[in-house]
Amino acid sequence: MQITISPHLQSTYKLIQNAFPKGIESQSYLPLLALLSEEMSDRNLAEVVAYYSGKDYSLVLNDVYRVQSIDVPTSEAIANLKERLLMCGYIQWLDEG
Repeated sequence: MQITISPHLQSTYKLIQNAFPKGIESQSYLPLLALLSEEMSDRNLAEVVAYYSGKDYSLVLNDVYRVQSIDVPTSEAIANLKERLLMCGYIQWLDEG
């Protein structure tokens, strides 16, 4: 499948695709937003997650805001997600930024 997302978001798309080849599970969704929001702008994060998941951009953007304020995932959930991303190229992705 051809990726038609902005070039500056393609490496993030590929990272998410590697970590979640069958789609982002509900228990990983908010921790993923919380972790990646530390490294990306809110709008770019919402764009790439919306594109990958098929969710509406505005809903994902609201979820990004939510994990930064009222619905912050546990540090354990974020750490578990980070372990998964580390096996899928997270360090290389960080180095690109």
